[in-house]
Amino acid sequence: MYQSTYFIDKSSNTFADNLAAFGLAFVLAGIANQRAQIRLEDAGSVFVVVCEPSLKLEWVEQCKFFSGAPFLITYDRKAEKKVVKGTPLLPNDLPESGGNTVADYEAAKQDNTIFFDWLKSLPPEEKKQAVRGEIRAPATPHPDWDLFRAINPAALQGYNALVAEWWRGQEAFPELLKIVLQMTAQTPNDLDGAEKAWAKLSKANGWEKPKDATAIQLFNPSQGKGVNSSKAEWRDPNNVKGFWLLEWLKVVGLRYGGATRLVRGTKDRKTYALAPARLDWGKHTAIMGKFQRAMAGGASAVQLDIYAVLRYTQTLLAHYEDARAEDLEVELFGHRASDLVSGLHMAFYKSLGNAIATMNIASLNLPGWVRPQSREDLTQLQTALDEHLAIVRSLDESRGDQFALLCSYRDFLSANDLTRFFEFTTAYSSFITHQYERRKYVRPFTTTTLEVLFMNSDDPKQTFGQIVQSDGFKNIAYAIRYSTVVPQGRKAKGGKPTVDVRYGLGQELARKAAYPAEFLAKTAEFIHLYNAENAQLRENKRNPYRKNVTTADIDALAELVDRFGSKVICNMLVAYGYAREPYESKDEDQSAGDADAEVSDLTTEGESDDA
Repeated sequence: MYQSTYFIDKSSNTFADNLAAFGLAFVLAGIANQRAQIRLEDAGSVFVVVCEPSLKLEWVEQCKFFSGAPFLITYDRKAEKKVVKGTPLLPNDLPESGGNTVADYEAAKQDNTIFFDWLKSLPPEEKKQAVRGEIRAPATPHPDWDLFRAINPAALQGYNALVAEWWRGQEAFPELLKIVLQMTAQTPNDLDGAEKAWAKLSKANGWEKPKDATAIQLFNPSQGKGVNSSKAEWRDPNNVKGFWLLEWLKVVGLRYGGATRLVRGTKDRKTYALAPARLDWGKHTAIMGKFQRAMAGGASAVQLDIYAVLRYTQTLLAHYEDARAEDLEVELFGHRASDLVSGLHMAFYKSLGNAIATMNIASLNLPGWVRPQSREDLTQLQTALDEHLAIVRSLDESRGDQFALLCSYRDFLSANDLTRFFEFTTAYSSFITHQYERRKYVRPFTTTTLEVLFMNSDDPKQTFGQIVQSDGFKNIAYAIRYSTVVPQGRKAKGGKPTVDVRYGLGQELARKAAYPAEFLAKTAEFIHLYNAENAQLRENKRNPYRKNVTTADIDALAELVDRFGSKVICNMLVAYGYAREPYESKDEDQSAGDADAEVSDLTTEGESDDA
């Protein structure tokens, strides 16, 4: 029982298992009390929590009580007093509020309201300063406010009952910890043995006979009222029950390994839990606190998924950027971010008033192209992630075409499949031209950002880095750019372009992508018109300020098609051709627009509050 490895079975194949693993890591870290390193690993059918060096008996017997989740106090308006629902037998020494023991829901709600009312009242420039923490706020939102809001009212009684059961165990805390270790020291987990041990401990201490705990749907997305049986048989539509200690681990796990947020403009909810691959607990706690703060603010349903993935990746990189050189060398350089955390597991809950219904369970991968080799790569990757976030933030999910764009991008993240990314960039190129025609600025990708993505997405069959480093590829992409987004952007700003804007060029090339001969013929036709237009303008002494495509460029393109296939080259050419060159990236209006959008995300936080 006192060993180096402990296990959490993947019994539900949802994030409930992830939460239990994080809860177990919290308990082991509390026992070790910085005398051992705790690490979470994915071992296929189980999550493994490693303790190095192994736990010792004396650590358990000398361990002081710690609380993993606070009681949540609410206000009974009829009785005009504060109450803790679901806890009929509360200890007399329970403090009124504060710390990790008791949380006042009404006080947390008031602090949240004060903060966001204050934020909305500020002028634009001060809002940006407030978001950056440069102005002191009159109140600070509770870090667990979103969790409290999710718990109250539907899960409040079940939640407090679990917290109360753990609290009761402080009278025989070493024995309670031994039951946790007994339950998780082997796989399959010894739930029956742990239940019997808890029943025996309760009897010895004169406690009330233990009961099974409700498997709260917020922490168990696949379980709720209704039929949950492996066989077709009649069942009462009652709550699913389970051993309270495992359910308590899940409650703690959501605090330390997950995040839950309301979907903007609704009372629907999305909950995320990290999927650890090989994650150090000490580093994780530092990263997780920053990630949860980064997730503050409102977003639509698909945007929330994308934000969760990209912002966690950013937070992870930022932590390692500030870390010691040896940590970078051993843990990060040469590895993908997904080697530490494979992604996030998600559940979407539909609000039914005082209850919720699980509508979707899914998983999202961390970007496979985030693979730093040096400190310089960390800076480039952070810049690229900033740009991806800014582009996603500018899309309006309530509009059909932009909703489809967001779904394509999310599919790219979920599958780590560049085919999905090319679907997004091809459709986004058309979106850019339409918005420019309406004199609305849309942020395109920059070529440097695409190079970071492509050069870190290499595989044995398709070496994308070789493609973007080809001068012929770059020159033809340049011709596409200076025939589409560049002249149209000037037109949108009120200028008169000296060349014709070739609307729909990206779509025309994409339609020929599957047929090498037709793709090359279409590209050659465009190059012929492009060079002819340049010659005509120069003849009329109207310099178009753009260079010609040469025969060497065409030869290079044909060679790339022979090596990598027309579909890959076409997709990359459209993506690269509709991207902005680096020297154009310092657009003040664009930067201001990004900042305004970020402030807008944050100031919508309080709009879907409970009544």
